[in-house]
Amino acid sequence: MNSRIAKMTVIYLLAFFTGLNFVIFPALSSVFTDHSLFGLSPAQFGNLFIPQVICIIASCIAAPFLVNKTGPKIILATGLVLMMAATAGLWSLQFFMNEKQMLFPALMILVACTGTGFGLSITTLNPLAASLSESNTSSSILILQFLVGLGTSASPLMINAVGSLQYWMYVPGIIFILIMLIFILFLSLRLEKGSLFQLPSHFKIPSRLWLFFAAIVLYGFIEGTFGSFGAVILKNQGLSSREASLGLSLFWCGIAVNRLLFGIFSKKFNLSYIFLGSPMTVAVLLSILWIYPNPGFLILMMFLTGFFMGTLFPGSIGWGTVEFPFLSVLVSGFLMAANQTGTGIITNTLGHFSNQTTLILQFLTSCMILIFILLMILRKNSKIEEAF
Repeated sequence: MNSRIAKMTVIYLLAFFTGLNFVIFPALSSVFTDHSLFGLSPAQFGNLFIPQVICIIASCIAAPFLVNKTGPKIILATGLVLMMAATAGLWSLQFFMNEKQMLFPALMILVACTGTGFGLSITTLNPLAASLSESNTSSSILILQFLVGLGTSASPLMINAVGSLQYWMYVPGIIFILIMLIFILFLSLRLEKGSLFQLPSHFKIPSRLWLFFAAIVLYGFIEGTFGSFGAVILKNQGLSSREASLGLSLFWCGIAVNRLLFGIFSKKFNLSYIFLGSPMTVAVLLSILWIYPNPGFLILMMFLTGFFMGTLFPGSIGWGTVEFPFLSVLVSGFLMAANQTGTGIITNTLGHFSNQTTLILQFLTSCMILIFILLMILRKNSKIEEAF
């Protein structure tokens, strides 16, 4: 179980199950707001994710220093245990459904566990995948992030698979069992504390890394907008509820397909120019969404927008890992925190502007132009061709 292929297989499986676990609470939104079940108000359900965002940001920032001190295996195991505790705790709430007053506080604690577990796990998984494939660092991270995205898209399907909302407890139960099985396999691995996990005894965050941070915060604005308000935006642009759901699904599908293709072909071809040009391509596509809101055209634009966005976040982690090899684990945590910061800010702001679709799309277009400018600055005297 300690060959490189076995390690990569387990790491990639962990990435998928980390994504699967991460969105379990959003996937069960209809259960939590159902009056005959948890009975949360829309405001309570929205507040449920405040501790998740805070815990993800905190754990992503803390993880590099913890990994540097104890090694990747202990921190990754801690993250997995926290995620398993969250799913087990959620499953057990079926026995306390009559205690309505305790359900919301209990869910807040479980969401915090999920967020902390996700932050510790994903921050460690990125450099772990890179360390097992040092000649194709960015490619490994892109494929890993594709699998995380595949897991997040699979979780909502599980609630549909179990049928009635009354059987909601099967979702956390099944996820707990699956993560437990891969956790047992993970425990048998021998993971050394390689150079990618070590931090210098004295360092300061390079100014160029702050530019990466700014770019990913802006990226988080776009991802957070479509993740939380995508269906609302599309319906405001003239799509039906069914068409809006299809458009949103195609957006996430485009992101996943792009990450997979980039991960495969960056091993053989120089894709750096495609990566650098993608923000301007997305800016054009977002402009079309508000300049020419033709319903049939919007669905195609959503897929293309997701497709050209797909590589920006994991690609930046891969590029940053190549650019700052002595801070690779810090790059992973720092940029994961940046993404969550952008997502958290936008999801708690857009509720006040949800009907001003044109203004929102214009803002997102501006964000993409700024990302392009930041990447052009970072490109000068960089190692981007080594990354892609």
